[in-house]
Amino acid sequence: MSPALSARERLAELVAARDVEAVLTRYCRALDRADLALMKTVYWPDGEDIHGIYVGRASEFVPFIIGEITQYFAMGTHCLLNIHIEVSGDFAVAESYLYSACRVRAGMIEALLGSRYLGRLAGHGLDPDNAMFVMAGRYLDRLERREGEWRILRRQVITDWNDPRPSNEIRDEGMHASLRPIGEWGRSDPVYANSRFAAD
Repeated sequence: MSPALSARERLAELVAARDVEAVLTRYCRALDRADLALMKTVYWPDGEDIHGIYVGRASEFVPFIIGEITQYFAMGTHCLLNIHIEVSGDFAVAESYLYSACRVRAGMIEALLGSRYLGRLAGHGLDPDNAMFVMAGRYLDRLERREGEWRILRRQVITDWNDPRPSNEIRDEGMHASLRPIGEWGRSDPVYANSRFAAD
């Protein structure tokens, strides 16, 4: 934020930065709930996503990534850590640090990692039917405000490191047996019982 800005301009810039951050976190929420309708509110349809596994129009990326996440993973959590946002009028750029941990579906770890790495990891106790995939990286975004609404115009994903590992999840013993409800993909997740979140 420039010190030369007036108090009103600084406030407007802070509000814009907060609105941009809301878009960035909405992406994670849409991904972790596999919520296609919510994900469509993150990108401008003419936007672009460079995701490694996908490069192209955001309008086509949205259904693609929801399909990929639910195909390979039984559940996942994507968190944003350090977020740096620079606003310039109706445009903004952002670098967001990403940390994600996903429970791999039984039988899908080889498709995710490849057979060479699966064989190597098996020697370290990785069960192909009981695995986690943890990764850290960054989202590099360019966002645009149109008619007062911010969305992503261009996103590039940078992978910094990943760590496939055995899963030691407990759901049926000790206090974990009574920790309910359990999160789910889609509209059956408990968050959608709240009418405000359930609205399309």
